[in-house]
Amino acid sequence: MAKVVQQTPETAVITAKIEDLRKSITLIGKDSRFAAGLWVGFIKGMAIGLIVSLLLAGLRVM
Repeated sequence: MAKVVQQTPETAVITAKIEDLRKSITLIGKDSRFAAGLWVGFIKGMAIGLIVSLLLAGLRVM
């Protein structure tokens, strides 16, 4: 049989604050990954556009 642990109001507040911090840290990590993905996509798009532009300009000069 599992032992029931009763919390005092003070320990309940501390536990809630710890859980809140864990959730906010997780959200910060998700936002950071999302922003990093957007930035990498932007850089890749710029690189591909630059290469295609140079190729088309090179073909036009020939």
